[in-house]
Amino acid sequence: MEIRVLGPVDLWRDERSIAVVGQKQRTLLALLVLRAGQVVSHDRLLSTLWGTRIPATGRRLLHNHLWSLRRLLADGDALGSTPTGYTLRLPPGATDLDVFRAQTAAARAALSAGDSDEAAARLRAALSLWRGAALGGTAPELQETEGPALEELRVAALVDRIELDLSQRRHSELVGELRSLIRENPSNERLRGQLMRALHHEGRTAEALEEFQAGRRYLREELGLDPGEGLVGVHRMILAGEAPSSPAAAPPPPVTPATPVPHQLPPAVTRFTGRAEPLRELDRVLLSDGTATAVVVSAIAGTAGVGKTALAVHWGYRTAERFPDGQLYINLHGYSPGRMTPVPQALNRLLRGLGVDEEHIPHDLDERAALYRSLLAGRRMLIVLDNAAAAEQIRPLLPGSSASRVVITSRDALRSLSVTHDVHNIALDVLTADEAITLLKSLLADGGEVDDTDTIAELAGLCGYLPLALRLAGAQLAGGPAAQVADFVGKLRRENRLTVLDLAEDPAVGVRSALELSYRTLADPVQRVFRLFSVHPGPSVGLDAASALVGMQVESTAQAVAILVGAHLLQENEERRLSMHDLVRVYAEEKCIADETVHGRDDALTRVLDWYRYAALKAMYRMAPSDVTYLDISPVAGTPAFSGFDEAMAWLDREHPVLVRMIAHAAGEGRHVHAWQIFSRISWFLYARNHLEDLLMTGETALSSARLAGHRHGEAEILSDLGYAQLFLGRYAEHLEYQRAALEIRRASHDRVGEAKALRHLAYALYLAGRPAEAIDVGEQGLALCRELGERSEEYSVLDVLAFCFTTVGRFEEASEILQESLIFWREVGRHYDQAYAFVRLGQVRTELDEFEGAMDCFQQALLMGRKQGNQRLEVDALNAMAIVLRRQERYDGALDAHEEALRLTRSMRSRPLEGEALNSFAGTLLAIGDAETALRHYRNALRCIGEESDVYQWALAHEGLGDALHALGSAEEAAEKWRTALAIWESAGAHQAGGLVARMRDLGLS
Repeated sequence: MEIRVLGPVDLWRDERSIAVVGQKQRTLLALLVLRAGQVVSHDRLLSTLWGTRIPATGRRLLHNHLWSLRRLLADGDALGSTPTGYTLRLPPGATDLDVFRAQTAAARAALSAGDSDEAAARLRAALSLWRGAALGGTAPELQETEGPALEELRVAALVDRIELDLSQRRHSELVGELRSLIRENPSNERLRGQLMRALHHEGRTAEALEEFQAGRRYLREELGLDPGEGLVGVHRMILAGEAPSSPAAAPPPPVTPATPVPHQLPPAVTRFTGRAEPLRELDRVLLSDGTATAVVVSAIAGTAGVGKTALAVHWGYRTAERFPDGQLYINLHGYSPGRMTPVPQALNRLLRGLGVDEEHIPHDLDERAALYRSLLAGRRMLIVLDNAAAAEQIRPLLPGSSASRVVITSRDALRSLSVTHDVHNIALDVLTADEAITLLKSLLADGGEVDDTDTIAELAGLCGYLPLALRLAGAQLAGGPAAQVADFVGKLRRENRLTVLDLAEDPAVGVRSALELSYRTLADPVQRVFRLFSVHPGPSVGLDAASALVGMQVESTAQAVAILVGAHLLQENEERRLSMHDLVRVYAEEKCIADETVHGRDDALTRVLDWYRYAALKAMYRMAPSDVTYLDISPVAGTPAFSGFDEAMAWLDREHPVLVRMIAHAAGEGRHVHAWQIFSRISWFLYARNHLEDLLMTGETALSSARLAGHRHGEAEILSDLGYAQLFLGRYAEHLEYQRAALEIRRASHDRVGEAKALRHLAYALYLAGRPAEAIDVGEQGLALCRELGERSEEYSVLDVLAFCFTTVGRFEEASEILQESLIFWREVGRHYDQAYAFVRLGQVRTELDEFEGAMDCFQQALLMGRKQGNQRLEVDALNAMAIVLRRQERYDGALDAHEEALRLTRSMRSRPLEGEALNSFAGTLLAIGDAETALRHYRNALRCIGEESDVYQWALAHEGLGDALHALGSAEEAAEKWRTALAIWESAGAHQAGGLVARMRDLGLS
């Protein structure tokens, strides 16, 4: 796949263009390419599409455009979302812009090496990628804001290519091209100077001088400026009768010191792998402007063993020719077993590298630093300051005004250095999975080809993709038999990974030893925070939960966390969430066991479990205020103060992976009350967000915990939740059995409120099983009990179920009255989810009564609420129902649009039963517009999705639709068979659809 932005924006796959339809999609694609690898905020995306006139539905429309864009990409996961925006992650060379930048960088590197032919070829290849003005077909505003910078890149490459052509005396070929370019770029003095030189070399000196006068007039009249020194210099040489030299043809010689050029870099690491992006970033920062005299510094920071020194040294060898005056290197031992290198000693060694005799090095520190800066002035050197501990250790070692470049490596972020110097920071992370596997295969290849890629991939994962760990594993396995790799992986799984990775003959080079050097630099309170972070079982943690974990105020925790993040012992993402690398966590667990009491560790776990349990309770209260079952949970300070539904849902979305892990960890640690109570608070969220696998997995864990803790109330509640998980997977019989089991427990424990709730769940299960008459009987028992107990919310929940049943058996007026009352009640108590579903059901009743306008109003309200809640299941129900109304109004275009959106959503949710329902609805509209063949295919696919043991109503609907489609296609006998199957189901359920089907069959002469 290739994305093109250097001209009209389009996308190519397998050597053919994939249409990017519409200006907005092209604009989105272009913006994401220009910011590839960065998070582009929702606000930036919205303003790019609509400027200051963002429509009320802008967010929804944006998501639709992004969804369409994701479908076009070869790798849909390349376009990722975060709570703050979207990011497009692309491999190198995936865009023409990336290829252009790589080719121009290679051209300049070739030119620096003296290979002008290679440089010219690279520049021509780069310029051939341009197919017109960049960002064609995108919003004019984007072209205005982003286009000029891209055009500058093109012109710069063009100027460099022309310079090379001039050096090869292609003057006559260039005159016409340069005149055209100057018409487009009249203020570009370098282009004008090139034209003057080309004319002069062709013997057209008078024209060259006229060109200078034309340029001077333009600059004065349009910009109020005089020509720059470069253009004036060309003019002066022409007047003197000299042949202007070509900078590309004759680069100035480097300054040669009196002593040999130093080449102090340590040996490069063998089998260096990956790091393409950091290497590009170093190129961009340190090589982009070879004429700059201000000191340019790049600091590579990262955790122990991540390969900072390896990267710096590899880049130094790779770019050695760009530093003709040599390379200086010093290990500052900021994180080494011995004492760190003091500044005076560091300066002494650097001066000796510059050829200063020991007796000529000043004793005064300031004089020593001044001499160091003086010797670097005018030289172009690479200075690598390795393993720095603090900014104070670095500042005296930086050049003054110099063309030299500095690379610093440190485990600390060295933020304070940025206060006094322009430092470009590169945070080095672990290798990618593919890079780690490649490195391991390379390290193990000495023993023969490694074929078991799965085992190598697992080994890379167990090493946490940390280069030091990977190399330690490789050192122990290189040259051995293939079976040894599997044995080593097994040991890593079973035992302490840091111990397994240690080399017996030299443990000082191990991961544990490297982390120890970072840990011992921390103050005692920060060490304690680091240790206790290992108690938290989740993949990440926010600062407020971390404060509960360590038992400190938020401000104090934030200070300790900042130190740990700076030391790369903790990682912080864009959402300010904190996490630990796997091997760092193992080390933190070791220190926690060694230095914290059992009581201290238990207290930390209790604090954080209490915090999450109470926060989840508060979040649930904001989403369904009257449905928070009383639990014996004490308030916990520092939990979020949710202002409403949206904020609570956003918190649950963010904390979802942590909460799932918390339930499993609590159960594993014997904290069974925490396990089942946290699950009971988030089960509704897991359903609403369609996290069905998590709902099943955590539900089974919570059920076991509730039983072990002897909480019958919790057991019944979780059984009911698990029943719904089975329902959403299309297992209707299992759903019914779970609800029966929950009712038995409620009755056995004399929990009358719980019994009323269980009766409602059982009534709904009976209804779904195709037994609405039994469902009505059970529902009315539950209704009577709710009214006796004064349980208003539960009463209306039961009424909603009865409305389902009444609609099915044709009691539409009763259903309508119930649902109108429910809407008022749910609105009053703030139960937005129940309110939205009441709108759906009321709309369906009104559809049966041919009240189409009222029905559409209900569905639109439900759709808006579903989107606001992020409940895709609700969206699908509303869209399907809207499509049916539009079909019955013969508004087929709108109906088809609604069907397609509903079907897209169900497939993104991977819900087979819901997809079957969407296909049934879609097929009905296709049949209405005369496309019986496609309708037939949709009905058959619907049957495959639904399954015979699932939704009996949809099963019947599919068979009836198949009969209609087959009849339309002239297959009368097959149609009759399908109709009879559907009729048997409708009659068994006592459904009102039976009467209509009987009448239709009678009209066709079928018994």
